[in-house]
Amino acid sequence: MSHGIRVPQPIMVLHGGGVALACGLDGQVLAEELHGLFAGDTRVLSTYRLGLCGHAWRPLGRTRLGYATAQWEFENPLVRNQADEIPASTLLLSLRRRLDGTLHDDLRLRAFVDRPVRLQFTLHLDADFADIFEVRSRSLPPRLGIRRLPTEDGVMLSYARDGFRRGLRLAFSPSAGTPVVVGALTSFDLELRPGEEWTCSLDAVPSIGGESLRPAGDPRGPEPSPVPLGERPLVLEAAPLLAQPFVRGRADLRALAVPRSPEPPYVAAGVPWFLTLFGRDSLVTAVMAGLDGVWPAAGALAALGPLQAIERDDWRDAEPGKLPHEIRHGELAWRKLIPHTPYYGTHDAPALYCLTLWHAWRWSGDDRLLAAHLDTARAALRWCDEMGDRDGDGLQEYGTRSAQGYYNQSWKDSGECIVHADGRLAALPLATIELQGYLYAARLALAEILAETGEADEALRLRASASALRDRVEERFWLPDQNFYALALDGAKQPVTSLASNPAHLLWCGLPSPARAQAVAARLLEPDMFSGWGLRTLSSSHPAYNPMSYQRGSVWPHDTALAAAGMWRYGQREAASTLLRAILDAAAAFEEDRLPELFCGLDRAHGLPVPYAEANSPQAWAAAVPLLAVQLFLGLVPDAPRQRCFLAPWLPTWLPRLRLRGIAIGQGHLDVTLVREGATTVIEHLQADRVTVLQGTVAAPLWGEPLGVPES
Repeated sequence: MSHGIRVPQPIMVLHGGGVALACGLDGQVLAEELHGLFAGDTRVLSTYRLGLCGHAWRPLGRTRLGYATAQWEFENPLVRNQADEIPASTLLLSLRRRLDGTLHDDLRLRAFVDRPVRLQFTLHLDADFADIFEVRSRSLPPRLGIRRLPTEDGVMLSYARDGFRRGLRLAFSPSAGTPVVVGALTSFDLELRPGEEWTCSLDAVPSIGGESLRPAGDPRGPEPSPVPLGERPLVLEAAPLLAQPFVRGRADLRALAVPRSPEPPYVAAGVPWFLTLFGRDSLVTAVMAGLDGVWPAAGALAALGPLQAIERDDWRDAEPGKLPHEIRHGELAWRKLIPHTPYYGTHDAPALYCLTLWHAWRWSGDDRLLAAHLDTARAALRWCDEMGDRDGDGLQEYGTRSAQGYYNQSWKDSGECIVHADGRLAALPLATIELQGYLYAARLALAEILAETGEADEALRLRASASALRDRVEERFWLPDQNFYALALDGAKQPVTSLASNPAHLLWCGLPSPARAQAVAARLLEPDMFSGWGLRTLSSSHPAYNPMSYQRGSVWPHDTALAAAGMWRYGQREAASTLLRAILDAAAAFEEDRLPELFCGLDRAHGLPVPYAEANSPQAWAAAVPLLAVQLFLGLVPDAPRQRCFLAPWLPTWLPRLRLRGIAIGQGHLDVTLVREGATTVIEHLQADRVTVLQGTVAAPLWGEPLGVPES
């Protein structure tokens, strides 16, 4: 009996050439699900169903052939119609699909019958041209202005209203039979003899603003590398538990890269929902993925810098010096019904921009990056000092001014995620703990750059302000009774004492004293916070805990990895290794060893990790997790401006050997092989070209000196 409850169905996502397809596991697209072909933040194909004489085909299997290519096999059910009777399992239908700016399908129908059969093969194809925000929220108002015009080889679907235009051209190339198009249904009347086959190609070509998208290559050829970056090959040899997610993560970062010639590509946040520029996501991903080269950081800096706000605009939560959260190009943004043009409701992107610039410089030693982006970083830090601190108390607080603005503007940006210990929503403006850590690290990062470029006095001032911020955070956020940090200070500057994962980011930034960092690391591994697959965003003992929520108890792989980096920084390597092993185990449980954006925060005893229904996969943060893990195991700190790096490796018992070749540091490169002998990690092989390697204990394997651990 139906009670009106819709159970979200699993989806497969393909993407390429700036478009994304979310479909069912059988390859078909249903308008009532979170499905569709998305181009220009618009669902240009909302329905795609295969039929046979009024019957549905039965799926036999599917094979994913890459980020943009997949194949499905179907068989027929028993068909009785006026034309003929077709026994079950006598027709085999193959569907091979490629996305590359357009959607290209090759259909092959083979007859394994003992006599000729007549049949009607159908394709139900339709477009509602819904904005991607409407699809996600399942709010689909009817659209006037959708037209369907026949063409020589198919049909053209189009939508135009007050200057906003989207379209989809459907073109068929059958080996036999003429398509008959009636409304949204395309049918082929066929007669197949024993052993005969029928083929048909379908090209679905989106158009944005009247301009048709074009495929980059042959849709039937091998899947191309999404972005030719031309860097030195990076080759990892390690246990499959680490090596397979590492290879998958690097491939996903490239698949998410958005070309911007002549600028380097930036990494889009994720598919299918976030195939666009996100300030926070692109910057954090770049910092996590340093082993993959400087390109993600250079691309993020170059893409975000020109969008830095120069005036106050409350509708978009913009202020001079602030950097964007998200930019959209769909109808809602075009009509200014949402503020994403771009929207500036992220409080952490300015500090993260400074960190990313420092990070890119430390990996590359390229002073041209400083020349191009230092002024943007200065303006971003001024915003933190002047407008990011809303009440002048030396802390970062956020609160939207926009009627459509985000209630929460930290990395946990869902509206209900910052809650008091009794479950009440914390009132704005909010000072979340990790925002303070990002600013602390950003001040130290920019201080190092300015000291190098001859601004010693300003560097000293920034270091002093970082120290003052550290003291303020230790005084205002520490909870002595819980031996942990508050999640936030609310609008009345009262601590939000809920136990959450946010304080782990404070360790990543190197702010806490060693004693407090150790206490935080130990508390995070308690069963209410550590699910066995990763860190929960909110303690399972909290009254608002929900393992299936977006950010009130789910597990986010990047959140867990940053916590591990923070623990590692403070010498808590066993604790960090526990988290990394858990999240890599989770990767092995997901298809193709791909970590999704998030998954449910259920205990490991429940069984395999449970997917979150609307998670992006691939997603940039999650793709970068294995790369950060390898950097931690190496204990690698780049210092390309001084033509050197630090190496302080440590392998856990479950990772007895690790070899990485082709690590780029400035103009040099590094090959290293590690083995674990007993309780000791030994460098078995080390080859460095144009880079000096300093071995030994390094306090901060992510940031490096002078962002080391403060003295207690």
